[in-house]
Amino acid sequence: MLNILIMRVSAIGDVIHTLPCVFLLKQLIPSARISWIVQNKAASLLLNQPFLEEVYVLPDNFLYPKNIGTTLRVMKKLRSIQWDGIIDFQGLTKTSMLLAFLRGKKYGFDKKHARWPLSTWFTHQQITPDFSNIVQKNLALAAHAAYNLSPHRSCPAIHTLQSAFQLAIQKADAEIVKAWIVHSQLRAFIALCPNTTWESKHWPTEHWTAVAGELAKNPLRPIVVVGTNFGQAAKDLAAELSKQHIPFHIMPAWNLAMTGYALTYARLVIAPDTGLLHLCDYLGIKTIGIFGPTSKSQHGPFLVGENVKQALQIPCPHFYKKEHNDSQDNCMARFMPTDMLMHIYKALNQ
Repeated sequence: MLNILIMRVSAIGDVIHTLPCVFLLKQLIPSARISWIVQNKAASLLLNQPFLEEVYVLPDNFLYPKNIGTTLRVMKKLRSIQWDGIIDFQGLTKTSMLLAFLRGKKYGFDKKHARWPLSTWFTHQQITPDFSNIVQKNLALAAHAAYNLSPHRSCPAIHTLQSAFQLAIQKADAEIVKAWIVHSQLRAFIALCPNTTWESKHWPTEHWTAVAGELAKNPLRPIVVVGTNFGQAAKDLAAELSKQHIPFHIMPAWNLAMTGYALTYARLVIAPDTGLLHLCDYLGIKTIGIFGPTSKSQHGPFLVGENVKQALQIPCPHFYKKEHNDSQDNCMARFMPTDMLMHIYKALNQ
């Protein structure tokens, strides 16, 4: 039985983009015991999942002096294990510092594809992936490690991964979500998820509000705003909707697993390039993704063909920059609510 450790500590979207690799590894090596090391902010999605043997949770900003004690305790547990394979999907300075202390054969990306080129010093084998989407990049590394650990296995097709992907939710948590759905009469709702970490990825609050105002004219399309408990964009949207007396609901402050489960009841999820968008694609939920400074082909939906087609690419001169140069040059703002509504109605009628 092989012990495999996945190293993808952050961010939430990156963690979600790596999840299919667990199912690929399980397909290739059914007896493998797979564990994961992750920061606290994304841990709730991984805890209590039957496909993981153990989840090692680091504090957010785990290298800050105030968190070093907790980080060292987690690392002591990890170092006590002789891993058959350690797969670094991140290739950052901070993950390399952890990797240096772990025992086992280490796999990662080459200098061109690692986030920090010098991370290759800390891995025993590196790959040069051929990919168009970030999920393919991650799957390539997982497959490479699996073939080295168990070379007689063959790689399953994407449709096999689609059928294999599952996330467990605790029974009590599922009952809480279902009770809220029923009480709020929210079956087949439209979810607006405006939060994202890069300022340049944000679609303006006034655009979200205009779309919500139009959708709210049909009472059969209830609106749910997701993320008021963890992001300013959702807070701003909720405040503006309240100010304009546009009816909407706020999804409670649940963990990622519960939020993902709640979104399975949605008729449509609309979001910029963010973790919840990727999670919905894996769960087979209909989405419209809004991409500007990042590429929809590389970072967008991957498993559901309909979601791939419905992802929107807004031309942006600030590709892969976290901020626009100034408010006058906000490419996301140039994508108008009327354009979004056209895509929404098309998606709802499919």
